[in-house]
Amino acid sequence: MITLSEKEKKVIERLGDPLYTPEYIQKWVNRDDNVMINPAAAMSAIGAKGFYTAVKDIIIRGITLV
Repeated sequence: MITLSEKEKKVIERLGDPLYTPEYIQKWVNRDDNVMINPAAAMSAIGAKGFYTAVKDIIIRGITLV
């Protein structure tokens, strides 16, 4: 189970996306929905996982958000 670190939460907040809040990412990044059974949930989880991957990359690369 992925738990967001404080640093990850700060980056997400700093990015300021109205959908991808720390709470939203925490909820959806750990889901494993089947696209054939629940396509809407599966697509939401995929989006959250992609956004979370970008946040981790921002931190790893030391990118400063202005």
